[in-house]
Amino acid sequence: MNLELLKRGLGAQRRGALIWGAALLFLTGTVLAVWPSMSDSGSLDSLVSGMPPELIAALGLESLASPAGFLNGNLFALLLPLLLGALGIMHMASLAAGDEDAGRLELLLALPVSRVSVYLSRFASVVIVLAAVALLVGATIVVSAAALEMELDSVGVIAASTSVLLLALFHAALALALSGIGLRSGVVLGATFGVLILGYLIQAFVPMVASISDLVAISPWHWALGEAPLENGFDLGGSALLILGTLVLLAVGLATIRGRTIRTA
Repeated sequence: MNLELLKRGLGAQRRGALIWGAALLFLTGTVLAVWPSMSDSGSLDSLVSGMPPELIAALGLESLASPAGFLNGNLFALLLPLLLGALGIMHMASLAAGDEDAGRLELLLALPVSRVSVYLSRFASVVIVLAAVALLVGATIVVSAAALEMELDSVGVIAASTSVLLLALFHAALALALSGIGLRSGVVLGATFGVLILGYLIQAFVPMVASISDLVAISPWHWALGEAPLENGFDLGGSALLILGTLVLLAVGLATIRGRTIRTA
């Protein structure tokens, strides 16, 4: 990995990272801000009282009146994983396939740097951005929960934030792997977003069908969130699957970029 390339990768993401980070912090703050009034009104359970239990579970709305259930239903079950995953996918696709489509990668490789070093440095820059955003969101939740006297386990918040981060890194690594194979940016984005959304649909709705419920185990969302880390803490098995999958996809991207012709703009 090259330090100068890492700095360039971070610089290329600066504007997007600031916008996405601010948006996610605003979302988190907004959800936390409505907790006191919603909790005091006693209306949270009534919001889902008419829904089938299977659908409530699919949407992560169980125990909505508890602090952990409220945050899970409004943040961790869908919005945070989806948005942080989207950030990782878009930035990784832009730095890899996007730069190749525009001819910038060809110019960069004219310098005395290896393809593996370029890809590895850019993936590392995406890791740093995603980790920073996840850290800010997690810290905001911990501090705000203490200020609002929410009975929330800090270890659970750290575990859930880490799981969401690992899920985002998995999909960023998938974007890198597809870019390494040589797919164009639009195809990389479409395929990776497709995997992200399909994984959520499998995690949320497949358990509702008893005959195929075991298929939920193939979803990266299930690896990250299936054991309810916000309430139960770290799931070492799920985290290990996400880390292993990320490393395999990273290896695929690094191996394939070495052995093919770089596209010209």
